[in-house]
Amino acid sequence: MHCPYCSHQDTKVLESRLIDEAVRRRRECLSCNVRFTTYETPVFQLSVIKRDGREEPFQISKIQQSLEKACSKTKLELITELTKRIEQKILSKKTNQVKTSLIGKLVLQELKAVDKIACLRYATVHKRIADPKLLEKELKIIA
Repeated sequence: MHCPYCSHQDTKVLESRLIDEAVRRRRECLSCNVRFTTYETPVFQLSVIKRDGREEPFQISKIQQSLEKACSKTKLELITELTKRIEQKILSKKTNQVKTSLIGKLVLQELKAVDKIACLRYATVHKRIADPKLLEKELKIIA
């Protein structure tokens, strides 16, 4: 770690703490003895393979937005918790690419346990259900 004051390369870590999703470190420069704080967060390069074969960067905000639409009047804390659980399941796959179909299945699993109506709303969009008979089949699967 370079010192932000004198650009010296050697610093020592005085203290480390876990704060939310980051590690906070108090450091001291071995050259100028100035103390400063750094924050470390994990960086992962996850990409999503769309239905048409396109690849785009993974954005957890898209999952949260779709959950908010499906759940409409559900508390934001619950939606945030569901989003974190889905993200953890995706990351546990230990792969750099994930298909939208897998993300959809994980979202449906989480919604099914919490809110079956929201699960049905999400399923109609994710599975592109336009036919009432297909909707009826999906309703039987969810129930």
